[in-house]
Amino acid sequence: MGWLRELSAPFVALGPTGVAVRTRLKDLSPGDEEVLALVGAHLGSLASKDLRTRCADGLEHSGDTWAVRKRELTALSSSRWAGAITKATHDQWALARRGQAAHVQNLEAGVKTIEHRLSLPVGEKGSKRAPGGYRGKREWFAKARRLQVLQDRLDAVRADREAGRVR
Repeated sequence: MGWLRELSAPFVALGPTGVAVRTRLKDLSPGDEEVLALVGAHLGSLASKDLRTRCADGLEHSGDTWAVRKRELTALSSSRWAGAITKATHDQWALARRGQAAHVQNLEAGVKTIEHRLSLPVGEKGSKRAPGGYRGKREWFAKARRLQVLQDRLDAVRADREAGRVR
């Protein structure tokens, strides 16, 4: 314990490695910028129409409907762009469905919590594991109204989910 270890020379740590993403291409002529803007607008409109079509398909989606959408897009762009657009559209729809499922779980948890607290007498103390009843009649009535709003919202989201609709 009587000796000190020798310190190394200080150094600068490198930053994180990864992919650098540029938002602008460099050294473009004004004509190139105009063409890129037009192509981007065209592909963006195709993507939004494809997403609308995919959402309208709902749960009735299959490989055949995917192929039809891709063929329609290929006529307006290229096969490569059509494939990229349909894949991105499907990914976006799937992400919306996952978000919708999480929203249903969140609403169910809120309804369950409020129902439990409404079932307890006003002013009852809670435990370490569960909250108690509401503090007063005013809060109890406000939460009873809130419960009705949440249940209506939950019913609407469940109906959308069963129908395959995403918003």
